[in-house]
Amino acid sequence: MYSESVSHPPNGQRAEQVIIFFHGYGSNGESMAQYVGGLLAPHLQTARLYCPDGPIVLGTDSEGKTYHSWFDVSDVLDNPDCDKVAPRAHQAALDAQKYIDDVVRREGISEDRVIIAGFSQGGTMAFYSGLLRTSEVAGVYSLSGGALDRLTQPISKPPVGLLAGERENQDYSGFPMAQKTRAQLDAQGFRVDCAVLGGQGHEITPEAVKLLAQLTHFLTPKEPRPPSPENGNKNKGFRPPAP
Repeated sequence: MYSESVSHPPNGQRAEQVIIFFHGYGSNGESMAQYVGGLLAPHLQTARLYCPDGPIVLGTDSEGKTYHSWFDVSDVLDNPDCDKVAPRAHQAALDAQKYIDDVVRREGISEDRVIIAGFSQGGTMAFYSGLLRTSEVAGVYSLSGGALDRLTQPISKPPVGLLAGERENQDYSGFPMAQKTRAQLDAQGFRVDCAVLGGQGHEITPEAVKLLAQLTHFLTPKEPRPPSPENGNKNKGFRPPAP
């Protein structure tokens, strides 16, 4: 099981939504929990943000912080080859299902309150993980994900948000990829939206996170979660991560 960092609901209450956010290549869950969690808080007070670490450790800094990847891209960084990336992303997403299932179980939450999201390589992970699940989540948010058009046999059809920066004009993970993928999903009957973020490059900006909050509000149920069948414990089913 992956190690993880968690950002709890800013309102201090039981989570009404869960967002699982996959980091990009060379990052980690702790950075995402701090940065994305901080940007998300003003716009979404009721969500718990889970940020796992990819299984491949790329290195460690002088303070012992590790940097991770979800699947090997060492041979395609300079010459992206989607024919190599897609099978690896597919397998990594299948492996991630156990983690997603575990988060749902720990939270005791229904999957119509779960958003799977990510940036860059993590955007690829979110897209493949969400569409390869046998049970449908509330939605998928892929910011600057690559090789999305190579997932040709989805298993489920959750609503999908595809985003990329206006200055991120490359076929692999920029807005041309997002627009191409949107056309494919439209043809398959998906509920899909595509946003090109003005002035943005390959990065996670406040505007991108604000759109994640809006997507979460829009796709998840508006009514509060039902109380626990036992005693209404607002944190029932949640197991804090190990230190």
